Amino acid sequence: MPLIKDPVTDLLKQVLGFANLRQDVIASNIANANTPGYKAFDLVLRSSMGAPANLEPIRSSPRHMSMDATPSNPSGAHVERSREPGRLDGNNVNLDEELMKMLKNRVNYQAAMEFYDRWGKLKQVARHVK
Repeated sequence: MPLIKDPVTDLLKQVLGFANLRQDVIASNIANANTPGYKAFDLVLRSSMGAPANLEPIRSSPRHMSMDATPSNPSGAHVERSREPGRLDGNNVNLDEELMKMLKNRVNYQAAMEFYDRWGKLKQVARHVK
């Protein structure tokens, strides 16, 4: 355990955790793009980061993966069902929209990882400067 709490590292870990969880949600939507009756959902940030995190999507089938298999939610985010109109089979996944979300999420993840890496190197340099 570090002697001095580093809020930047903690924030970056939350950003990376959010991006990982959101990637799982997007992948689930894409995987179920042809499942009749499937409703898309997304992981969104709460309006207040201090609010208790409760990540519980609605399971419309007992065969769906439970959220117990997902890592803890460090980001203060929650799952939100899409209100987009569905196709005739009841599915409302828009593949173009999901792919755009995936690309944006990837860019955010890469930026946070790059900053995390540079922050770690900067801290190492600061320790050796006298």
